[in-house]
Amino acid sequence: MSVLRWPAAKTLLLLLCLSLLVTACSRLGLAYRNLDWLVPWRLNDYLNLNSQQQAWLKPRLQTHLQWHCSVELPRYIDWLHTTESLLNQPQPDSSQLLEQFAQFDAALKRISVEITPTAIELLQGLNEQQVNDFYAALDEDNLEDRQDFLDPPLATQISERQTRMQERLRPWLGRLNSTQTEHIAAWANGLGEQNRLWLENRQRWQAQLRTLLAERHSAYFAPELTQLLQHRERFSSDAYRASYARSRQALATLLSQLLSSADEPQRERLRHRLRDLRRDLAEQQCSAA
Repeated sequence: MSVLRWPAAKTLLLLLCLSLLVTACSRLGLAYRNLDWLVPWRLNDYLNLNSQQQAWLKPRLQTHLQWHCSVELPRYIDWLHTTESLLNQPQPDSSQLLEQFAQFDAALKRISVEITPTAIELLQGLNEQQVNDFYAALDEDNLEDRQDFLDPPLATQISERQTRMQERLRPWLGRLNSTQTEHIAAWANGLGEQNRLWLENRQRWQAQLRTLLAERHSAYFAPELTQLLQHRERFSSDAYRASYARSRQALATLLSQLLSSADEPQRERLRHRLRDLRRDLAEQQCSAA
């Protein structure tokens, strides 16, 4: 999903974690170095911040970015080093890959904790027109995603899911062999109605956010929004939580299968891209504040 599909409070979180989420981008360093203007630009797609709000946000954003490049980037470099080591195994166990996913989730949680006070204050300062514009932007995104990912027949959803995965993998593995495409097809089919569960769960979270925003000047707004931002999973339905666990396991199994069926040129291509990414991240590190 693109950043424009995320609620504004989560957009800041997503953009601060850009170094992990745009790993296929060959201009990672350029994107990371320009987060100080990318974040307000993306937020304005939802909130249309006025000059006073932008001036208020700027120094807080700089503080977050300083923390991120001095504290988080070294963790990402270690994460990539571990990922590279897994490639030396003929077939990494899916449990090892699930551990890598868990570390990624932990990184997102740390960033969420870091930016929560800024998100609280920013949302508390919205006027009614900004809140209404925010809701309109969310509704537009939800409609577009429903049309793109849910309205097509299930067979089409599965086919498009398979195509998207193949496109994402080609920069990393190059041309996929027949065994790999079969694994991807089985993975896409196994997820079934994941699109519906994903969209329903996102709207469920947004409904909680809307309820809170209506009371953004109340005493309970800050603690409740903290829970919403930092413990998103608590607001998911039982069906989605079960589906999410299954989808993570399915993805770990798929990656294990893809690496098992990869030839040496594919493995070397993957190693090369991971080394380049690790080098790019190392170049973005800064000294501790």
